[in-house]
Amino acid sequence: MSQPTLQETVVSFDELAAKRMGRVRRYLRTHPRLVVIGAVVIYLLLTLPGVLVFAAMPDANATGLLVVTLAISAALLYRRRAPMTVIILVFIFECLALVIAGSQGGLGGVGMVIALYTVATSYSAKRTIPLAILAGSFQTVLMVLMGFPDMEGMEFDPQAGIDEMIFTRVIIAVSGSFVIGFYIAAAAVGMNVRNSRIHEAELNHWASQVSRLAQVQERNRIAREMHDVVAHSLSVMIALSEGARVVAKRDQTRADEVLNELSGTGRAALADMRRMLGVLRQEESGDLAPQPTGGNVEQLLEGFRTAGLPVSFTHTGDPLPEDTTFQLTVFRIIQESLTNSLRYARNVSDVQVRLERRRDELRMEIMDNGDATRVPSIGSGRGLRGMRERAALFDGTVDAGPLASGGWIVKAVLKLPECSLQNETKKAVNE
Repeated sequence: MSQPTLQETVVSFDELAAKRMGRVRRYLRTHPRLVVIGAVVIYLLLTLPGVLVFAAMPDANATGLLVVTLAISAALLYRRRAPMTVIILVFIFECLALVIAGSQGGLGGVGMVIALYTVATSYSAKRTIPLAILAGSFQTVLMVLMGFPDMEGMEFDPQAGIDEMIFTRVIIAVSGSFVIGFYIAAAAVGMNVRNSRIHEAELNHWASQVSRLAQVQERNRIAREMHDVVAHSLSVMIALSEGARVVAKRDQTRADEVLNELSGTGRAALADMRRMLGVLRQEESGDLAPQPTGGNVEQLLEGFRTAGLPVSFTHTGDPLPEDTTFQLTVFRIIQESLTNSLRYARNVSDVQVRLERRRDELRMEIMDNGDATRVPSIGSGRGLRGMRERAALFDGTVDAGPLASGGWIVKAVLKLPECSLQNETKKAVNE
């Protein structure tokens, strides 16, 4: 079964949020122009009936009210491009409609509701809430000025006990509260949408940061793997080529075996590099070979023996855990340590690899008995840093240094995966 490419496995938060939406909301989100036009259509459907009713009244300036209504609908077409400019224009036209129609102008304020919602989705609450209150208060005053003469003609039954002034004030208060409350509600809905968009943007930014961090970590991991593979393979190949040159003079059959091992090591190194670099090529979807694990240690040691390194292996305690990352860490530490012995140790007659599994940790020792004078190092120190970085994944440590007898030893202590996970959990809880 082919492995998914990097492009196929990356899923943005926008895609995850879209999956939670219904079909209608998902469609409208991907067609913003349709939403703008739909808002204008809704505005016309709500206001045009009032215009027609107003036109049936005697001495009504229906043409002026119709022109103002169409002007508001035209302004709402640009509400997303310039929300502040649009709300000022809509406010002026709404006030003009009140002047033209008075208290008989039908369903007013719909344009302001739509414009306020748009402003609230673009600006903070410090701007939109005061704007909604000021607009509602001004229009309430204007409605009182235009509609109050009609109230003056109302007659009340004296026996009903209704005070005309109190009744008028109650009507004004209820009407003003309704208008201001309606505007504030529109702004509140817009602010909720804005907060939701900001939250999604923050999550997208967080996901982007995590993705970049993961890419950096992956590049470091690949660089570490490449160093181990190239250093190990080239060291073994050099040793094999030098051995083949010496053996060829007296034993051609043995020389052929060494040369076969040399070519096999080269092919294996090339396959490892292609496997690791293959993850960087998104267009490739072929199967990738698995990473080496603890079960490949014997094969690794056999390759070093063929290269001329007398390696002995001792494992005490239970087998290694099944965790592939842990086994890869063990494999790479052994590989890097033996590679350094092959490259730098002189007159080596014994190299010992010891693994001791205890209750909650694994202890490793790789030491050689080379001369006190080792070949000068030509490396950059990346190998030792790589071993320590690998060990740190399991709360472990790596120490390397010379022995009193002249050899070199590498000591590593790794916490078993279960214990390492428990330690991380305790740290998280304490934090």
